[in-house]
Amino acid sequence: MSTMAEDKELPPFTLANVLGDIKDGINVILFDPRGKTIVGPIVIFLMSIISKIVISSVPYTEIDFKTYMQQIALVNEGELDYSVIQGDTGPIVYPAGFVQVYQFISWLTNGGEDILSAQALFSYLMIFTTIMAMLTYSDAPPWTVGLLLCSKRLVSIYILRLFNDCWTTFAMVGVVLVLQQLAYWHKQLGPVYTFIGSCVASDIFSLGISVKMNALLYLPGFIIVLYFLNNENMLATLGALAVIPFIQVMVGWDFLLPMFNDETAKYLRWTYITNAFKFDRKFLYEWTVNWRFVPEDIFLSDNFSNGLLLAHLSLLLAFVFTRYLSPQITGKPVSQLFKDMFKLKGTISPKNLIIDRKTGPKLILLILSTTNVVGILCCRSLHYQFLSWYCWQLPYLLSMTGWPFLVSIPVWFIHEWCWLTFPSTPISSGVLVTILASVLVSVWNNKSLWHPIISSEKKDQ
Repeated sequence: MSTMAEDKELPPFTLANVLGDIKDGINVILFDPRGKTIVGPIVIFLMSIISKIVISSVPYTEIDFKTYMQQIALVNEGELDYSVIQGDTGPIVYPAGFVQVYQFISWLTNGGEDILSAQALFSYLMIFTTIMAMLTYSDAPPWTVGLLLCSKRLVSIYILRLFNDCWTTFAMVGVVLVLQQLAYWHKQLGPVYTFIGSCVASDIFSLGISVKMNALLYLPGFIIVLYFLNNENMLATLGALAVIPFIQVMVGWDFLLPMFNDETAKYLRWTYITNAFKFDRKFLYEWTVNWRFVPEDIFLSDNFSNGLLLAHLSLLLAFVFTRYLSPQITGKPVSQLFKDMFKLKGTISPKNLIIDRKTGPKLILLILSTTNVVGILCCRSLHYQFLSWYCWQLPYLLSMTGWPFLVSIPVWFIHEWCWLTFPSTPISSGVLVTILASVLVSVWNNKSLWHPIISSEKKDQ
């Protein structure tokens, strides 16, 4: 009796068939989401090799790392007054999570003297962040994963500059991954374990904030996702959110001195809060990457700052009310959503797509990415290290614009050119703002993202 392999005749070995196989292979590694299992390990392997080459052959660039070590040295000596903790390039302006991260790095590198060990640590940080980012790319084509390897500026930020922004990025990618898992396993977990997972996400979120406050840009989207994952139970949502300030107190315990209330403790507490959480910081025009095409006097004006704040709020509200909370996503009108907020028990619709195994992870990444990039677009000044805030999200968002592959790829490299141009120019900054705005508008306008097909499992219910 002949086997199936014998019965099935192989196609003839011809040039046309070989070229067809090559074409199919290219299609898999570029466009088939399953191709990420091939492309992902290759990207990580190449990133590891590139990291080693950069560390061994490219001179380290000192910018702020020495200052970080000087600040940590003062803290290690017992200094608690945030107003006098400073280094060569300025005072400490980050919360206590930054202190704890760089205390570890100081210990690891002999007070910052062993730069090679610090660079190795940051190369591992970049690689693990990339691995987690790839895991969040639900249903994205493999070419998006490949682009994570293609930012020269990002490699410089991690390995040659050792900026603290990288640790906040690591935390926020972790937050997205945790929330996606809560959505994927929502039915199996139930409300208790989902609440515990939400607290874990809030914990990681707060740790990210404690290193650098740019993580707060995610907060609107984070609250919305958390609310739906907890079945629209406001008490559970507020309970999970309460973890954020609690962790801030725990991380900043030494500087907040909560067990003391004398004049010295009040003074130290105040200097920590006002310096670590300073929301009115003004950045120098000479370092701006995004608004160089704006005259300096306008850039420094309060009107410009207020205008950006208004634009941020307007864009955010547009996304929230026309996309994040749309009936197609939540399964109910916005008016009903607000009425249900005041009910004590969960009122989530079974048609809500954020808790659906198939659509939830993708929507969570989409909501948090657009929330963050709206904030990036409206930042008064982006410095070069700020690319790490969103670079890992850009390939995914480009794939969500609806633009052809042959448009998205050049846009990525033009965007990279904007960040490699030093100092920035009116042209490079204008192109950067145009790209970010175009990506957001196109993602917002791509209705297929926000009206996805409900999973077959839900259809059968």
